[in-house]
Amino acid sequence: MIGIGIDTGGTYTDIVVYDMGSGKVLGSGKTPTTKDHLEVCILKALDSMDQSYIHQAELLALSTTLATNACLENKGGRAKCLMIGMNPESMSNLDQVYGSYGFRDLKELVFIDGKPEHLFEKPEDPDWEELKEKGPEWFRGCRAVGITQIYPDANGGRFEQEAEKILKKEGFQVTTAWNMFHDVDVLRRGAGTLLNARLIPIITDFLDAVRKALAERNLKMPIAIVAGNGNQMAEAVACERPVETLLSGPAASAVGGSVISGEPDGILVDMGGTTTDIALIREGEPVLADQGISIGQWRTTVKGLYVDTTLLGGDSEVLFENGRILLGKERVIPLSALVQMFPEQKEQIIHRLQVLAESGKKHTRMLHEFLVLQNNILDDPDLRDRYTPEEIRICEALRNGPLILEDFAEAAGESVYKPGTERLEAEGVIMRSGLTPTDMMVLKGDIDLYGEDSARAVREAVRFLIQNTDPEETAENEKSVEMGPEEAVADEVYRLVEKKMYRRIVEILMTQQHPGQRRYLEQDGVKKMIDWSFEEARKGGAEDWAGMRIHTDLPIIGVGAPVHIFLPTVAEYLGTRAVIHPFAGVANALGAIAGKVSARVSIHVKADYQGAVPDGFSVTDGKGKHKFEHYEDAEKYAEKTARKLAAEEARRQGTGENPEIRILKRQIRTSSAVGPEVFFETVVEAVASGRFRVSGRL
Repeated sequence: MIGIGIDTGGTYTDIVVYDMGSGKVLGSGKTPTTKDHLEVCILKALDSMDQSYIHQAELLALSTTLATNACLENKGGRAKCLMIGMNPESMSNLDQVYGSYGFRDLKELVFIDGKPEHLFEKPEDPDWEELKEKGPEWFRGCRAVGITQIYPDANGGRFEQEAEKILKKEGFQVTTAWNMFHDVDVLRRGAGTLLNARLIPIITDFLDAVRKALAERNLKMPIAIVAGNGNQMAEAVACERPVETLLSGPAASAVGGSVISGEPDGILVDMGGTTTDIALIREGEPVLADQGISIGQWRTTVKGLYVDTTLLGGDSEVLFENGRILLGKERVIPLSALVQMFPEQKEQIIHRLQVLAESGKKHTRMLHEFLVLQNNILDDPDLRDRYTPEEIRICEALRNGPLILEDFAEAAGESVYKPGTERLEAEGVIMRSGLTPTDMMVLKGDIDLYGEDSARAVREAVRFLIQNTDPEETAENEKSVEMGPEEAVADEVYRLVEKKMYRRIVEILMTQQHPGQRRYLEQDGVKKMIDWSFEEARKGGAEDWAGMRIHTDLPIIGVGAPVHIFLPTVAEYLGTRAVIHPFAGVANALGAIAGKVSARVSIHVKADYQGAVPDGFSVTDGKGKHKFEHYEDAEKYAEKTARKLAAEEARRQGTGENPEIRILKRQIRTSSAVGPEVFFETVVEAVASGRFRVSGRL
C-alpha cells in the first residue's frame, strides 16, 4: 500500500511518498510553507511528486507545528472553560497560581458548584437548570467550550458528561477533560482543556485546507495526524483533541529518524536554523516525557514526546566578547544568504564589509552586522499607527534595502550602541544579518548553497572578527586554536557547535540514567566536568592522572540540513557512531506516514483504609468506583477494563478491529520510617496498537 506523508513546518512543507509494505521511499520533496493559504503549499508538494504514485495512495498522514506555534504565540480561537465544583471566591487570591498554568485572565473561567458522589457525605449535583438558562450568555462568542470538574474519578466524570450534553444542545463545540486527562491536578486538567478548546479552530482550518487541496486534485483518502507521542490518530479525533498534536513535528521526526536509520534505540538530533531538538528512541518508539507537556505559557497533562530544545542552529549568531568568539542565542540571517536575498545590492554589501575589514577598527559592537526590514509596516496605516515616530524613522531608513550597522545608525539618527530596534526586532519587523555557523560552512566549502559572492562576504566579515579577538583567548579561555587565518575562525566555530551539542547530549543521557539526581546534574561543577570530558575526547587522549571520557552505546541519529557536518565528530567523541540517512532532511514527513496508531489507558488499583486499618481495594473506571475485598480480584478487573478501553480508543483513533494489546503493571508503595513499606496502588496500563485502518478507497 502506498501512503503520503506531509509535514507542514513554519518554513517548509515536506512530502514523502512511501511504500508501506516494503518500507521504501518512492519520492520526497520540499516547498515553502504558505502560512496564510496552507492549501497552496499542500498542492505544490503533491504536484512535485510522481502523479502515478499520488493517485495510488490510500492514506495521507500529516505532522504539523501549528498547535505548538499557536501555544508559543498565544494564539487560538476564543474559548472558555467551565470549572465544576471549584469555589471562585476561595480562589480569588490565586491569580498568580492560575497564571502559572496558562490562564491569562480569570474571565476565561466559568464556575458552578458540584460535589461528586462516592466522595462527599452529602453529594450535590450542579444546578443544571442554571446552566441551561445562563450557558448561552456565559459562553457567547466562543468557538469552543472546555469542561472540567473536581475529583472526576469519584463519579466517572459524570458532571462533565452532563454539562457536555446541555451545551451541545445549545450549539457549542464542547471538549471535556474526562475524555483526555486523568490527572488529579484540576488546574492542570483545566489548562489542558481550555487550550484544547482554543486549538480546535486552528486544526479544523488546517484540515479544511488539506481537504480542499485533495479535492482540487480529485484525491480521496483517509487522513491521519501525528500526535505528540509519535502515534497516528484519525482526523475526527484530532479535531476533537487538537491539544494532542502538540510536538507533532518533533515526534514525527523521531519516528522518521528511527525508520530511516533502522535503529530501534538511539539519540535523535534534529538541527535546524534556530534550534537543535534532541529526543530519545527506545524499541522503535519515542521516549515520552514523565510529566505533561509544558509549552509557552501552558502547563498541561498531555503525554507527549520527551524533547530537549537547545538554542543551537545553523543560523545562530557568532559573536565576539572580551577577545573570545562565542555562539549567541539569537537567530540572524547568515551573511552568505543576505547576498543572495539582495542580488542587486550584493556588491555594495561586500564592499562595505571590505572597507570595514581594511579599516583595522576594533569595537565592542558587531559592526559587520546588517539590519534588514523583514515586514514592511510603512504602507499599512493600521500597522504604522502601532509604532512610535522613532520606529517609523528606523523602518524608513531600511526601506530600500539592508544597511550595515554604522550606515544604519547614520541614516536613522540612532547610535550603534543603542540603535532603538529592540521592539521592532522582537516583533519580526526587523532582523539582523551576521556571521553564523552556516557562513563558516560556506567559508570551509562544506556546503555550496550560495556561490562565490557569498563566500567573499563571509571572508570580509571574518577579517573584521579576527581584529576583535585575542589569539590567546577562546570560548573557554583555552589555547585550542591559534586565531589568524579565516579558516581558523571557522574551525573554532565548529568546535563551539560540537561542544554545545556534546554537552547537551551528555546532560540528557545522565538525567535519563539518574532521574533522581537531576538537581545535582544541573550544577555548574558537573557542567564543567562534561566540558573537560569534551576537550579530552577532542584531544584524543587522557590527562596524566585520570581520564574522563564519557561513552554511550546508543547510536546518534542525525536529522536536519547541517547535522551531517557536526554530528559524526560528536558521535566519535562519545565513542559511538552517527547515523545520517540521505532522507534525513524529510524525516518528519516520513515519520508521519511510517508511524502507527497506539492508545494507552491506565487503571489504578488503590488500597483503601479506614484510618490505619486496611479496608479492601478499589478500582475507578468510566462507570464509577468499584470495591473489592481481595487484591487479585481488583487487579483482574482493572486489567480487563484497561484492555477493553484501550482497544476501544485504538479503534476510535483509526486502527483495525483487533489491535495488539500489551499490559504493563507498576506497583507504588510508600515507605515508613518505623515499619515496612505499605502498598498504595498498582497502575495497570494497557497499550493497544496497530496500523491505521484503510478500508479501500473512500
